[in-house]
Amino acid sequence: MTPFKALYGRDPPTLLKFIDYPSSMEEVNQQMAARNSILDELKHNLAVAQEQMKEAADLGRRDVSFQPGDQEYLKLQPYHFKSLAKKLKEKLRPRFYGRFPIIEKIGQVAYRLELPSTAKIHPVFHISQLK
Repeated sequence: MTPFKALYGRDPPTLLKFIDYPSSMEEVNQQMAARNSILDELKHNLAVAQEQMKEAADLGRRDVSFQPGDQEYLKLQPYHFKSLAKKLKEKLRPRFYGRFPIIEKIGQVAYRLELPSTAKIHPVFHISQLK
């Protein structure tokens, strides 16, 4: 679903090129040619903006892969998993927990970790949660 359809509840109007329907009036032809040049410029500007956003997003990405048997830290900051970390001072909890061995790689971005038997969470995590 496009943002236009989500906002207005219908598909956007189709913008046809001038070449498709030439007119017998010269002024209409000139306006349509100007409209085509504006549309081409908008498409070019959108492509440039998309490329800039992609480059900015790629700066924060990292290309890592782990092997079974590696010991990795697990990031659980947004959640409070008391079964993994028993601390009295929750405000001072660490950002990463333990060094848990990787049991297997599931797909390209998911890994199964060997968690303690007291942990009451699912053992499969996204690669972004490992360090």
